[in-house]
Amino acid sequence: MKETEDTGRSNSLLKSLEKSLDVLDLFEECNSGMALKDIAARTHLNTSTAFRIVNTLERRQYLTRNETSRQYRLGPKALALGYSAHWTENVVTLAKPYLRRLQETFNETVSIYVAEGDSRICLDHVESSHSLRRVVPIGEALPIYKGAAGKILLAWASKEERNRYIVQHSNLSESEFATIRHNGYAVTQDESEHGLFALSVPVFNFEEQVIASLTVAGPTMRFYDSIRQKMLFTMSQYAYEISYSLGYRKKL
Repeated sequence: MKETEDTGRSNSLLKSLEKSLDVLDLFEECNSGMALKDIAARTHLNTSTAFRIVNTLERRQYLTRNETSRQYRLGPKALALGYSAHWTENVVTLAKPYLRRLQETFNETVSIYVAEGDSRICLDHVESSHSLRRVVPIGEALPIYKGAAGKILLAWASKEERNRYIVQHSNLSESEFATIRHNGYAVTQDESEHGLFALSVPVFNFEEQVIASLTVAGPTMRFYDSIRQKMLFTMSQYAYEISYSLGYRKKL
């Protein structure tokens, strides 16, 4: 009996979810505004069911209602999801040729990371051909508070967010973040892994927010000073070009 009840509850939840998605699907082609009666008619829902769904979506900010016209449009949560998917795809597409060029020039593993909660996620990479190299699986999640890539993402985060990590992790400090912002890059050695050197620079969007970090990493023994300087110059130029393609307009 219990299994039957659970199955019935699961089926009911799935049906409710499908109905909610049917409502959201309406706005894919029409986001100029839609009245409740139109939503009900086009989804073949009765008015009371349509109202409950729309009310929940509005409360969760997936829909918003104009108080004058009483029509619904996509809300900030739905738009943010769409924007997130769009810019993530754009970053990968725009960054790929630069990752390849950096790898061809310096033959070290080149990656691009984004922040996701308390982690930094590898969106894309091109690996070094050396037998001894940094291996970074795409989609790998690493602690954001360790390594040059994470420190770039945190250095331009809000002060409140930076402070939260500083309180939790003794290896972080506001003075280090200020230095990273001033210099425009982050360097770490033996921090994420023993014997690993990493150099990272920020990628900005049109709102001058850091949305990704372009990173080169490999064994410390291959990163001697003259190579580091050439690498930093090239990475900074490439990161700026990616940022420019995303609408960023400040000069280097």
